[in-house]
Amino acid sequence: MENLSAFVSQPSILLQNISLENEMRTSNKPPKLLRIEDYPSWADKFETYVQALNYDTWNAVEEEYIIPKKENGKNYILSQIVDADKDSFLKEKKILNLFQQSIKAEIFQLLQHNGSCYSIWQALLNKDRGNPDMRKSKIALLKKEFDIFTQVKGESFSKLIKRYCYLVNEMKRLKIDKPEYEYIDKLANALPEEWGTFILIQQSNPIAYARLILASFIEKLEAHDLELKKK
Repeated sequence: MENLSAFVSQPSILLQNISLENEMRTSNKPPKLLRIEDYPSWADKFETYVQALNYDTWNAVEEEYIIPKKENGKNYILSQIVDADKDSFLKEKKILNLFQQSIKAEIFQLLQHNGSCYSIWQALLNKDRGNPDMRKSKIALLKKEFDIFTQVKGESFSKLIKRYCYLVNEMKRLKIDKPEYEYIDKLANALPEEWGTFILIQQSNPIAYARLILASFIEKLEAHDLELKKK
C-alpha cells in the first residue's frame, strides 16, 4: 500500500486526481498548475524544480525586479540592457518562461499582477488564500468536516486515509492548530468496528500512545492493514 504518512508532516496538501506526468515532472518540464486549489502542493514542486535547475534564479520570485521599459512602454531586449542589469533581467525572463509553461492560461488570466515574477507569485498566493470572508468560511467548514469525520459506507481503508490526510493538510495550511492527539483520536474513531481490538492494543500503553504523532500512527495502521489482507 502506498505510504501516505509523509504527507501529513508536510504543509503541502495531498493532491487528488492529478496526472502522473504532472506529479512526476520530467527534467525539462516544470510541474503544471491546472487548478488553483492545487496551488500549495504545486508551489512546493515548482520552487524545488526551479532551484534544482539554478538555485540563484529563484531570487526573481523572492525579490521584485521590474523589467525596464522604453519611453513608448515597450520592454527592452537583452542587447539593450546594461551589463550590471543583465543577470537580473535573464533570471526574470527564465522564471516568466517557466510560469507560462506551468500555469494554466485560465488561471493566469485571473491573476492581478504587474508583470514581474514576484507579483505573479504573490498574486497566486493571494488567489489561493481568497478574501478574508472566504477564508473565514473555509476555516469554519474544515472545522465542521473534522468534527464529523467518519468512514463513508463502502469506503476502503486507503481511501479513508487519503481523505483524512487531505483534510488535515488543508487545516494545517489554513493554520487550524490542534494537538497531535486530537488528530490521532479522530482517525482512530473513524475506523470501522473490526479495527477496535487493534486500537485498544495501541491505547493499552498510555505513555507510548501519547507520544505518537499522526504520521507514525498512520504507518502502524498501514502495517496492520497489510496483515489483514494476508489472512
